[in-house]
Amino acid sequence: MLKHSLKAALAAGAVLCAGCQAEGPDEASVDPRDPISDRGGMGVTNRGQEQGLGSVLPQTVDARKSVVLTETAILTGFTLSGVLTQLAAQNGGTGLNSTQLFRQLWDTQNPTTGQADLQPSAHCNDTGNLLNGFPNGCRPSEGAQAVPTSITNINSYSAIGLYNRFDLAPTSGADCGEYRVVFAKTGGGGGRNFIIFEAALPNPRPDLGIDGCRPVQAFWRDLSTKPVATRATAVRDFYFIGLPGFSPVIHMNNYGFNPAGIGQVRVNMFIGGPWMLKEFKLNRQCPGGVCTLKFTPVTVKANPAGRLFNPTSTHALAPSFRAHFITQVEELAVNNVNTFNYSVPDTFNAAQSDAQSFGIEDDYSAQFGNGASTFRNDIQAELNRLGSTVSPNQIVARAQALSCGGCHDRSNSASLGGFSFPNSASFVHSTESTQTGPEGTRFAVSNALANTFIPFRKQVMEDFLNADHPLTPVSRFDISGSATDGRFGYWVERRATGVVMKASLDSGGESVLAFNRPDPIAVATDGLNVYWTEAGGSILKVSVLGGAVSTVATGLTGLGGIATDGTSLFITQGSSILSLPLAGGATTALATGRPGLTGRITVDGANLFWHEGNDVQRMPKGGGAISLFTSRPAITGIASDGVRLWVSEDLNPGNVLAFPLAGGAPVATFAAAFNINSISAGGGHVVWTENRNPGVVMAKVK
Repeated sequence: MLKHSLKAALAAGAVLCAGCQAEGPDEASVDPRDPISDRGGMGVTNRGQEQGLGSVLPQTVDARKSVVLTETAILTGFTLSGVLTQLAAQNGGTGLNSTQLFRQLWDTQNPTTGQADLQPSAHCNDTGNLLNGFPNGCRPSEGAQAVPTSITNINSYSAIGLYNRFDLAPTSGADCGEYRVVFAKTGGGGGRNFIIFEAALPNPRPDLGIDGCRPVQAFWRDLSTKPVATRATAVRDFYFIGLPGFSPVIHMNNYGFNPAGIGQVRVNMFIGGPWMLKEFKLNRQCPGGVCTLKFTPVTVKANPAGRLFNPTSTHALAPSFRAHFITQVEELAVNNVNTFNYSVPDTFNAAQSDAQSFGIEDDYSAQFGNGASTFRNDIQAELNRLGSTVSPNQIVARAQALSCGGCHDRSNSASLGGFSFPNSASFVHSTESTQTGPEGTRFAVSNALANTFIPFRKQVMEDFLNADHPLTPVSRFDISGSATDGRFGYWVERRATGVVMKASLDSGGESVLAFNRPDPIAVATDGLNVYWTEAGGSILKVSVLGGAVSTVATGLTGLGGIATDGTSLFITQGSSILSLPLAGGATTALATGRPGLTGRITVDGANLFWHEGNDVQRMPKGGGAISLFTSRPAITGIASDGVRLWVSEDLNPGNVLAFPLAGGAPVATFAAAFNINSISAGGGHVVWTENRNPGVVMAKVK
């Protein structure tokens, strides 16, 4: 299950080529994955894995508000000048300015020597019109944008889409996926042209694994409920300022200038012809101690040179490519349009991807042909081993669909064996054409995005949000009890110098509310304060925001559990259950002579529940008749949210059960983990603790 993989990790579109390939670092020394750019990570590795608990009230999002944003009212806050100005400023204001950065990007498409004020810079013929040993054609029509007086300039481009590509985040949490801005040429002369900034956002909490990225997806989730004006402000701040603890999306380190080499900028060109896609990394060079940023051409990922598919090719890399390709047949044979995949070591990748011409090198199917060959036989043998009915030609066609050119045009409606590849919108997936949407004018997206890729990415996001997840690393000791108000999880750690702790349900990041407390036992919250009992006989409280600790009551020998309904406190003392005002004062006995009391107690709007022996008992919270609610072995926690009673059991593995308050069989069950020793429920979450020394605090959407 996903939660087990998360715990294991703790313990140890123009979306240019949108929806087509997989993302990953470029350096094998950082991550063993091959460099891939539009399909992978959370979107492929999990493949809709089970979530443990089928959430009673799962979190859902509006895909057109939380996965892709194309409303013009939002995108007016994003200009190409603004993006490049921020990147130049992060370089310290030295080197190229925003306009020069724009021109330098396009000067790479000119032959040497290019524009004098942009040098030194890469050019298309630096190594004989080759990059990585494969053709790198000059594009003078696009390169003309490097000229200072060009009619097509930095102001000729408009933002047409923002994309949440959390599906590209590796399940290890090495980064938090990509967050993209697509720009289209909407003025400045004839011809279409696109630039996409694909920032790989660092994870500031790698100790939490992929759950260190939860604040980012919580941010995108919350956009679903915001009006367009509020959404516009929020998302611009996310890109240009960043969430607390996170870098801005628009940061020079997020476009390839980092140890993993992840993130990139891609262009989709058709001012001239044919329609061509290329890729760049942002590099920082500091000759003589004066640093400047430059766009450096790199290979187009998951785009092996087409000649390598030709069974008769005599290219030096052809034999090793064919051998590698056989190892990828199993991933390509997956019969799911969103998750079939393959990896391509960068040594095989081309310098460019043609989206328009057929029968040429970039046309993998044409290169592979229909004739008999050893390559074909080897693919068929692997398909036979897998028991797959997909043909060798369809396997190669699937590889073609994952190339930029294939995804953008060549593979439209292609029959791939079991399904057809969805259609782009005239060579792009995020278009410069507008339509009327629910919140006004917005830019249109392709059928492939609207009907296939975006719904899948939405599901990946929702699966992640609804999965159980750690609020802390596996690093907590002596956990004794938990509480939650729907925003934070709270817990106490019982020892001679104990602590009262909290962590955000969305972002983790534990913090201390009270420290050096003698033997804290149990904790409760009303959303304003946190209350806890101590073995010495005291009840104390502190604001949920932290601050001074104050005493509610003292001299209560035999204290155990605590609960609150926001008006009163309910406690166990020896074999009795008592209540007292939140501010302190005289106690009232509600039940006495209960020798099996364990201290596990909870309250909702009407009833008080407690655990004694193997039973959970119920009574009106003001006192009255006591009735048996349920009997279960190994109960270690109970919590009522006013709709259900949640019960934890420390079995092998432990269970979390949700009972209807009217009684009866549990309506939801999931395997939690080992050494589960408390549970609480509030807002949309259930929180539980696993006291494994070290232990962990976990949360899950109800």
